[in-house]
Amino acid sequence: PLPPFDFTSAFRFRQSWISAICGSRSIVAVMWRRALCEASASARKQALLLPGPAGRFGRAAAPSAPARRGIASSALLRAFKPSQGPDAPQTEDSSSQGLPRWPAGWHDHLQYHFFFEGMFVQARVFLTPSLEEHSLWIYDHSIGKVQELLNSSERLSQSGAEHLALSGARFSVTDGPGGGAVRLLKDGKVELEVEFQNRHVFSWLPAGQGADAVIHRPDLELTLRYQGKTMKGRGYSKRYYGAYGPHWGYRFIQSSWLGGEKFLWTADATFRIGDGEAKYNYFKLLDGKTGELVQAESKDTYQQDCAGYAEIDGVKYTATIEPLGEWMHDYKAGDTNSRMQLRYCKVSLSKGDGSPPLEGYALNERCFGVL
Repeated sequence: PLPPFDFTSAFRFRQSWISAICGSRSIVAVMWRRALCEASASARKQALLLPGPAGRFGRAAAPSAPARRGIASSALLRAFKPSQGPDAPQTEDSSSQGLPRWPAGWHDHLQYHFFFEGMFVQARVFLTPSLEEHSLWIYDHSIGKVQELLNSSERLSQSGAEHLALSGARFSVTDGPGGGAVRLLKDGKVELEVEFQNRHVFSWLPAGQGADAVIHRPDLELTLRYQGKTMKGRGYSKRYYGAYGPHWGYRFIQSSWLGGEKFLWTADATFRIGDGEAKYNYFKLLDGKTGELVQAESKDTYQQDCAGYAEIDGVKYTATIEPLGEWMHDYKAGDTNSRMQLRYCKVSLSKGDGSPPLEGYALNERCFGVL
């Protein structure tokens, strides 16, 4: 079998050619960006079609350890291969599949929203061809403001594991079959740790994507250990990868702390502006007890500054947010220049049918610029 595709080397190769030949903002640079992205996607697809150790024409020699990891990685990538968009989400196995190894695409983005009684923890890793950054911040209700514990441009190292397992000087995340853990280190010791277990897992193809999925886990079960305390909570994770730029923008509201066993996530986005523009909207409300997923068709949902709207079977839903704290950051290096604004909020979800609203806490995420 062929060795696994090395995305990191491909990204660096792409950057050197664009810088030397195209110029950072030219139309040709956009064409090169898209062509190289499609080439890497083609290589991934070819890898997925490779036979195992026993090939079609007889018994093959046993693969090397790197080759075995590549075969295992391909198997994991096959696990998240939906064929339709957000209006027809695919249910995934929550116990036997870990997230794909890092990185898995031209742009790769991993995020966690952890909700606890009186505490919120946010962690994410954000990669483009120009940069890789990771961050972790908290909102403690007793203090009443966002506290940034880590914001680093250090590139994390993927281990030899078959699933996502990243580590750096102060941050690590493992996300394997059934769940994983996020850890923040200080002076070599664990300062903050969140262990999580999967419940419901969904995937679909975002707008503009022909093969690369988004993976949503809206109702993670959590255990937080921080400052000598242990807390239980619920959380959300999203992982997506692929060609989303160069220009993009989106709005996102998400809550895993909404009226007990209700879990909300809704987005209004536009990707690849001027380069195969892709409009992208969805609204999902999961009942964690029954597994029922209430969802709007893409054409029936949108967002404004502090609200998300949807119409489902003639009933109008409105998610209204009240910001409590804000974390804002510019992802800026090379061609990348995107501003991300994260707001921890109170949220109220009303149905417009006279029933009492669901109330709780949410993260409101907005990002606009160039990838």
